[in-house]
Amino acid sequence: MDLGLSPHHRQTAGTDYPMNAPQAPNIGNPVTFETGQFAGRTIRVELSELQKAQSGRKYAKVDRRPLDPPPTVHLRLFEIVQQDQEGNWEESELLNVLNVGLMCTVDLFPVPESSYEPGSPSSLSPGSSHSPGIHNLDPRTSQQQNSPMTYFPLHPYMSVEARSSQTPTPPFQIPRRQLMLGTVNPYDIPSDVVYRIGNHYITESSKLTPALVGEKFMEPTLVDYNDRKALVFVFGDIAVQREGVFILRYRVFDLYSGVPGNPHAPVLAELYGGPFKVYSTREFPGLEPSTELTKNLSKYGVRVTLRDAERKSKRRSKE
Repeated sequence: MDLGLSPHHRQTAGTDYPMNAPQAPNIGNPVTFETGQFAGRTIRVELSELQKAQSGRKYAKVDRRPLDPPPTVHLRLFEIVQQDQEGNWEESELLNVLNVGLMCTVDLFPVPESSYEPGSPSSLSPGSSHSPGIHNLDPRTSQQQNSPMTYFPLHPYMSVEARSSQTPTPPFQIPRRQLMLGTVNPYDIPSDVVYRIGNHYITESSKLTPALVGEKFMEPTLVDYNDRKALVFVFGDIAVQREGVFILRYRVFDLYSGVPGNPHAPVLAELYGGPFKVYSTREFPGLEPSTELTKNLSKYGVRVTLRDAERKSKRRSKE
């Protein structure tokens, strides 16, 4: 199925769909397919992050060092077998799925330094497969007392001059200036908020995906996980071109299964991962031994880097 993307396409905010295109299904909701392996069936797709990246080293032009450990998400599909008039449904998990056409992509978002905890577990418990709605992000009801809400108010593809004038940068050029963290009026939340971490709002316009280098689109691999067959997406070859703390947004599509009235492949599920930190070459602390999950993934032909021992940065070890 044609995604409708040109080689020069770059999404900066909003959706990929034209204004007059049919409304795409809400992300994370059950979808009834018209063509493909799920034709005539209603399917719900779920993502969970099995392993988040912990750290990375800023990549300039040479010696690219992928994020470590490799971000890994679990894909689960459920068929809606019965639904009542009130919108409640019963579902059964699909265990035999063709992985051809299933695709996961990642976007990069900056988050505050305070979001990152060094040494936090890389393997995570399953999380929500889609973002909470804006109605769940009301700071008047959920904001911690005396803790201001923050966001990155500047578009990542804009550079700020001394007089605060904004000048567009060429496509795919990463801004040199560090993004400035701003505070949010509780009654004036940015219109493009997509997620929240603690007291920080993540906006679509703060997306820094062009700073990701490597394989940003992955097909699933069938592996054994917790004594069951599982489809996983492993991003073992992505690096970041700037320093800071970030999260990944995972989005999954089925390129060969179409929905009625829409020529595009809809986003079936999305997930915002855990924070990780990208260091400068001088500050990079080194690499931890490979996780058990990473070692297990390598047995199924997944391209990952394996280490039996910790590898510290040469500069830091001299200090």
